Amino acid sequence: MAKRVVTLEIDNTVIRLMETRGREVVKWASLSLDPTTVEGGVISDPQALSAAVKQLMDSSDIRAKDVVASVSGLYSISRIVAVPSPVGGGITTREAVLDAARDIVPLPVDEMYLSWQTIAASGGGQQVLVVGVPRDMIDVEMQALRAAGVNSRMLDLKAIALARAVNKKQALILNIEPFSFDIVIVVNGIPEIMRTVAWQQDGLTEADKVEQLAINLELTVAFYDSHHSDIPLDPTTPFLITGQMSGDLDLVEKLQARVGYPFESLSPLLVCPKHLPIAQYAVNIGLALKGTALSESLEQDGFLPLDINLLPEAYKPWRPSARQLYFACFVIAAIALLFPLYQLASGAMNKTAELQARYNILNNELQRRQLELKNREPLQKAIDEYNTIVNMGGGFTEDLNVINSEAQRIGVRVSSIVHEGKSITVTCEAGDYTIFRDYVTALRESGRFATVTPPAEQFPYVTGGPIKLKPQPTQ
Repeated sequence: MAKRVVTLEIDNTVIRLMETRGREVVKWASLSLDPTTVEGGVISDPQALSAAVKQLMDSSDIRAKDVVASVSGLYSISRIVAVPSPVGGGITTREAVLDAARDIVPLPVDEMYLSWQTIAASGGGQQVLVVGVPRDMIDVEMQALRAAGVNSRMLDLKAIALARAVNKKQALILNIEPFSFDIVIVVNGIPEIMRTVAWQQDGLTEADKVEQLAINLELTVAFYDSHHSDIPLDPTTPFLITGQMSGDLDLVEKLQARVGYPFESLSPLLVCPKHLPIAQYAVNIGLALKGTALSESLEQDGFLPLDINLLPEAYKPWRPSARQLYFACFVIAAIALLFPLYQLASGAMNKTAELQARYNILNNELQRRQLELKNREPLQKAIDEYNTIVNMGGGFTEDLNVINSEAQRIGVRVSSIVHEGKSITVTCEAGDYTIFRDYVTALRESGRFATVTPPAEQFPYVTGGPIKLKPQPTQ
C-alpha cells in the first residue's frame, strides 16, 4: 500500500491538515483559530490549540499519531555558512557549525534550537544551511501537539516547505497570510533568503497592501543582490504567490502588475484534486514531500534536497545505537555457544551461573530504571521551559500593542514590524520631524523597551525610517 503521510500547518488564524497516500492528495481540511490562540506568531494558548487540532482531526477524519508539522519563521535565523570538511570524511560537528556561524551572526545558543544540513561540497569546504528557532516556539508547539495525542517526529520551517513545494531551481516566493508574510528567494534549488514579516492590515487599503508587499519584496531582493553582486537575482526568475490571501484575486492581480518578475502558478509534484486550493495548502504540500524521492528531483543538477528536521533531540524517541545492537548480538551469540557447557559444569559452576544470572537481572533492571530517569529529564526540562514561557505573560504581543497604539495616538503610520531574535525594527513615517520625534519619545517613555534607536538625523530632519527597539529583558 502507498505510504500515508499527514501534515499540519499552524498559522495565526488557521490550522490546515492534509493527508497524502503515495503521490496523491486524498484529504484536506482547515479550521479557523480564536484570535487569542496564536498572537504575534507565538502560540499563546496551547490548550486552545490542542483542542482545535483534536476538533479538526475528528471532523475531517484525518487522524494520525505522527504528523509532519510546520514552524513559523518569525524570530528564526537562517544562514548559509562555509564549514571546513571534516578530516577523514567524518560527520560535520556541532562545534564546527557554530564556529562558522558565529563569524557571520551572533547565535544565542542557549535560547535557540539549532539545526543544519550540508547543501553543497567543493574542495576542502562545505556549504551548510544553519537554521535557529527560538526554544519557546518549538517547546510550546510540541506541548500542544502532545496534549492532542500527536507525537510529531518531524518539524519543518514553513519557508523551506514552500521552497520544496515549488521545486524550482530559481524562484521568488511570496506566502501571504492575514498577520504575516514569508518571502523566499530560491537560487540553485536552495532557499538563499528566508524572511518572515509580521504586518497589521487594519486600516490599509488594497493599494497600501500591494505597495507594502512589493516594497518588502524589493528590499529582500536588494539585500540578496548586495551579497551576490557578481550574480544578482535573474530578472526572469518566476514569481509565485501562495498562502491564505492568494485567494484574493484583486490583490494577486495588482501584485503581478506591480512586481517586475514573471508570475507563475504553483504546479506541485503531487497529484491534487481539481477543487483543492493548491496555493493555500502550499506549506502542507511541501511538508508531504519532505524526505521523499519526489523532493529530490533537483539532485540530478547537483543540488542536495533540503531535509532538515527541526525537532530537537529531546523530543526524538530513543533508539539503540549500532554499537549497542552489535554488543547485544554478541552477548546473545555467546550465551548460545556457552549453554551446553553449563549443563556439563559441576554444582559449583551451576551455583556461579545462577548467581551471575541474578546479577544480570538486577543489573538490567538497574539500567532500565536509569534509562527511565534519563528519558524523564528532557520532559521535565520541557515542562520547566513551558512554565517559563507561560510566566512571560505574552511579552511579544504587548510590544506590538505599544508600538501600534502609540503610533495611532500620535499620528504616525507604521508600514512594517520585523522581529529578529531579540530585536524589533519598526519602519514608520510621520507628517513632519516633530511628530516623528514625539513618537520616538513615546516609545522610550513606555517602559517596554530597553533601548530605542531612531535613524541618524541630519538636516533636513528625518520624518520617518527604521527604528531599532530592544525589548526589556524578561524578569
